[in-house]
Amino acid sequence: MGVLQRVREQPRVPIGRITFHLQTSLYRKKDGDYRKVRDYLKIGETKDIFDVNGDYIEIQDGFYIKNIDEHQYTMTFGEIIVRGDNVRSCSKNGIILRKLRPDLKLKVVSLKFISNEVTVFGINEKEFISSDEDVQYVMGIFKFDVDSALLKNDYSIKFKQGDLVPYQRVEGHNLLLLDGAWLDISTLNGRLHGC
Repeated sequence: MGVLQRVREQPRVPIGRITFHLQTSLYRKKDGDYRKVRDYLKIGETKDIFDVNGDYIEIQDGFYIKNIDEHQYTMTFGEIIVRGDNVRSCSKNGIILRKLRPDLKLKVVSLKFISNEVTVFGINEKEFISSDEDVQYVMGIFKFDVDSALLKNDYSIKFKQGDLVPYQRVEGHNLLLLDGAWLDISTLNGRLHGC
């Protein structure tokens, strides 16, 4: 679950999600120091990531974890959805590895920005997909905390508490949705979650 927040304030945008493979200690930051608390994260628990600062990773609810061995967790940075029939994954060297089926959803474990227009998505340690391919990136999900009605192209759209809306980018209080429309969340009550 994401951090409960009134999005009238500048929303905190999760940069990813982390799932723990071992029981993990939690820390709080007080007066610039990180102090271990009695709580811990259980095996299989998943949390949103908000920042990485040196040896500490800030997760939701104001907690931190100490940067642990990378085999003790899995970190993801959204997901991509295969849209076209001819999307292929390749190695770091550009060698084509396999053809991917349309509508396949893949978690992104690494991002490399080649230019303003091109990003390379790592879907595991050995396979990569370029944003030049017919794929759609999903950065996160907005979850409505209350029933809401919004105008889109002069039509009213109703959302119920708990409805999820995936987005591909955040600019201020605006979310770029998968269909290319923008959603202003400044007057809505909800949560931003990583994917």
